[in-house]
Amino acid sequence: MTKNILYLLSVFLFSIGGYAQNSTLDSYRKEYARVKSDSGTCAKLYEKVIKDKNPDNTIQCYKGAVTAAMADYTKNKSEKLKLFREGKTLIEQSIAKDSSNVELRFLRFTVQSACPKALGYNHQIESDRTFIMSNKSEIKNLSVKKSIDDYFKKSGNNVDSSKK
Repeated sequence: MTKNILYLLSVFLFSIGGYAQNSTLDSYRKEYARVKSDSGTCAKLYEKVIKDKNPDNTIQCYKGAVTAAMADYTKNKSEKLKLFREGKTLIEQSIAKDSSNVELRFLRFTVQSACPKALGYNHQIESDRTFIMSNKSEIKNLSVKKSIDDYFKKSGNNVDSSKK
């Protein structure tokens, strides 16, 4: 009886942890869409992601993308470069763990597309765009699909909506 109660309690706590992780990720997804146009949103999201000490791979990639975006709002050149490099490293580590994840590739695409060419972080733009277009139908989260569609519409590069 005691073992059953402990088992049920551990399952319950694990599911709450998973819910919290998903809730956090959903929040990051919503806010990320505004980081390039709103320094306040970027700063608030940055404060949230740096506090996340044990992020899953997708959250780590958001952490990288937001960290890289913070470089746009920093005036100190050495801090800009530091933030950019930290963000780039987190993104690349995430993609190395799961290169077939469309959301991760989308995050890298958004960072590379906005990155000055002088930084040399633009080599996967076309391959990521092709990968996103080819695999968007595999995304199960509708808000991620919408974010991708919205991003490409705003940038003038539509992703084939028929692959939803």
